[in-house]
Amino acid sequence: MANNVANHDISQIIIDVTIIQGRDLVAKDKNLFSRKKTSSDPYVDLYYRGKKYGRTQVIEKTLSPTWNRSFRIKIDKKGVDQALQGLTDSKNLSLRIFDEDVTSSDDFMGESIVQIPFEESFEKPLTSWYRVGTGTGNLYCKKASGEIQVKVSLSAKMIIKMARGNTYPLPCKRIRVSLKWSIEYGQKIDLDTSCVGIDRYGNILMDETVYFGDLMNSNKSIFHSGDAREGGMGEMIDCNLDSVSSSVRALYFIVTVATPNKTLKDVNNASVKVVDKTSNTTLCQFIPGLGADYTAMFLMRITRDRMDWSMSIIEEVASARDFGTLIPEIKGYSRDICPGIVINPRERIAILRKGEAIRVKDYGKGAPLDQQLCFGLAWDVTNGHNIDLDASAICLDSSLNELEIISFNHLRSNDGSIQHGGDEREGDEIGDDEKIFINLGRIQSNVQYLAFVINSYSGQELDDISKASCHLFNASTNVDLVRYQISNDRSLDKHTGLLMACLYRDSNEWNLRIIGQAAQGIVAAKVVNDLQRFLRNVPPPQPAFVPEPEIIVNAMPDYLPVEDEIVVNPFIPQSKAPFVPGSQPTSRAPFVPGSQPISNAPFIPGS
Repeated sequence: MANNVANHDISQIIIDVTIIQGRDLVAKDKNLFSRKKTSSDPYVDLYYRGKKYGRTQVIEKTLSPTWNRSFRIKIDKKGVDQALQGLTDSKNLSLRIFDEDVTSSDDFMGESIVQIPFEESFEKPLTSWYRVGTGTGNLYCKKASGEIQVKVSLSAKMIIKMARGNTYPLPCKRIRVSLKWSIEYGQKIDLDTSCVGIDRYGNILMDETVYFGDLMNSNKSIFHSGDAREGGMGEMIDCNLDSVSSSVRALYFIVTVATPNKTLKDVNNASVKVVDKTSNTTLCQFIPGLGADYTAMFLMRITRDRMDWSMSIIEEVASARDFGTLIPEIKGYSRDICPGIVINPRERIAILRKGEAIRVKDYGKGAPLDQQLCFGLAWDVTNGHNIDLDASAICLDSSLNELEIISFNHLRSNDGSIQHGGDEREGDEIGDDEKIFINLGRIQSNVQYLAFVINSYSGQELDDISKASCHLFNASTNVDLVRYQISNDRSLDKHTGLLMACLYRDSNEWNLRIIGQAAQGIVAAKVVNDLQRFLRNVPPPQPAFVPEPEIIVNAMPDYLPVEDEIVVNPFIPQSKAPFVPGSQPTSRAPFVPGSQPISNAPFIPGS
């Protein structure tokens, strides 16, 4: 139970106004015979905070018109806060009365100020007569007279009071998930928000997943605003649920801390809002971490049920810096909607940034590394350019001497461990544009570095590439180990080569690092010097630590029973609020959004 204002976060108030009638208004039109002013042709303009919201019809030749015209005003969260602060222009409606003239400008007949009944009960409409005043400034009528009868009713949409484990029907099909945070004391902390799609078997759908490296899903129904590394404008994910691919069973929304050695407790004022884009109202809000010594938080799951979607609150923390490491946990949360799901604790994908590195064995699902792996490279070309791009693999020894280049004109390494998949000249393939197959267990021992590069054989600059990506995957199962994507990189301007990534040995183990460095050269042989210079001057980073997997026991949180909440009009001072003996504030009572009057009775969905 709750009886305090703080527990009632209103996202929108709706004011329904009916201008019913007027009486004894000032006469503005002269009688044709007596030449005295005996009538008017009145209409009313409705204003709130200086904005016009509508006009009644004109009622001819009367001083006591009947309009019965209704209007609706929606006050957003900012306006609600201003009204709560008592700002005068946020608490009054202005009804400006005019006499319509065909041959000249309309005459002002006066103004009625209607106080919005914020501090009354929201249960019933309030109907009253309001005096017509003279107005002010340019709108002034010295002989203004009469009254206007107006009916005003208020209703509200509430931010959902989240309860971990509870499920709510989504009232809309277009949502925005907005992450914002602030940085203090010169710290730089990078948060990421991701939307991960799964199919009905619980498998991760990378083409339906958006994050800092891949900003759109397969049909652009889910869109990521891009990586914001220091807070500021934050990150947003927009979803048009009506258009999401039918292959998607559910979407998981996850926040992660990308900055090494930082956790959620280091983040100041982080919040995630879920907004109904159609009405621009807040559905619910999360506070990631709340001081937790973890690096990830599962916010919620949106689940498809035929044509409808529902939102389930997860709000649980985890230890990972990207969603790819959380795949077993994602599948754990999917047990209730994917019967028979198989969970491998070692299943994970490294979602890498430029400059990051991993140990390959940490991402092989426990399989031996003499399996056939494949390095796939892909690119999208913009502005209709027809660019012939080539992917190649450059082998270097421990002293950075060139040993061999596997490319479109040398498809197979001398020892047979590396095989080029062939030349793709137009860059319009679905999936990977070119592939290079690798058997790590058979690569000769003198090969210390195996670098993957892209070159513009036709000579065009690589800034015409809107998106380039690579991934390392199991050639037999097509399961990804590593993904890296680069979008609209201005550093590629005036360059014809790209040093994408490099496999390298470390204590007889293979690691992979992302380079993402522009180079100059239309064939791989021309960028060897750039590659050698980079590897000589930029030592590899410490590979990301991946803990030994445990048995995955997580599942959707149990449904949390909550007591019905007494909803209090937040504009009434607390001393006027009804007191319920034994009541205690709660921040987790659910409230399904929708436009309904605030009342002293629990809200029942569908009522």
